[in-house]
Amino acid sequence: MRYRKGMIALSEVRDYPLLRCVLHSSFVTPAQLYEFMKLDYCASSRNAFDNRLRRLLAHDLLMRHEIPTMSRGVVYSISRAGASELVGRGEYYSGSPNIGKESNGHVQHALELNDIHLALKQGRTLVRWTPESDIRSRNEFTGIGYVKDYDAVIVVRIDEHESRFALEYERTQKANGRYQEIQQRIQAESDVRHFLYLVSNYDLLLFLVKKFEGCRRPVYFGLRQDFLTEGLCLSVQSNHSPVSTTFLAVLKHGHSCPSGSRASAS
Repeated sequence: MRYRKGMIALSEVRDYPLLRCVLHSSFVTPAQLYEFMKLDYCASSRNAFDNRLRRLLAHDLLMRHEIPTMSRGVVYSISRAGASELVGRGEYYSGSPNIGKESNGHVQHALELNDIHLALKQGRTLVRWTPESDIRSRNEFTGIGYVKDYDAVIVVRIDEHESRFALEYERTQKANGRYQEIQQRIQAESDVRHFLYLVSNYDLLLFLVKKFEGCRRPVYFGLRQDFLTEGLCLSVQSNHSPVSTTFLAVLKHGHSCPSGSRASAS
């Protein structure tokens, strides 16, 4: 089929997966995006991938950002036209609060969350990563959402079992009142049993453990850098116990709980 000049024919197996990845990542570096596409078997050649990026940019489906204060250089985000194209194909999307936002902290949060996502994909334990954009859509448009717009809800396979947990990545501390609200939401959550907070440094970890002492649900805190090197085997600390364990042990303990108990839910 021939297309009029200025039109673009989008590939089902190359272009649409790339656009969805950018949408779900909020912001993403070229290297991260290429790694995502390789792991999903949607790219094999870096040269062909770069050409595809240039083509999508030329047709205003992606946006390119150069942020001088960042060491990672160029990053990409979805454009309004790109988001509209995906919505027209049934993508879950309630409208991004991030389009047009290029603050250094927000971009860094997105890129560092991408590193977490990639570490799980490379570890071959990831079954499903539900991004914040999908969670927000479910929460806003249905009556069966989660109680919070988590950074991600993740399903992993451990031995013959699947486990689900909510992930939050905390780069910097929030106002004190926000943590009280978050605790109340976590206590009201019925669809997720495990909660993992990854943080940027150990001082922030200790700060959060203290902040969540009054939360009735166990919440686990670990270092982002440890997760990048150790995956689910990273050491975590709970708001309910001073004894460290691994997050893998936490998930495995859920498998060993008696059938029918609350702890058996993934």
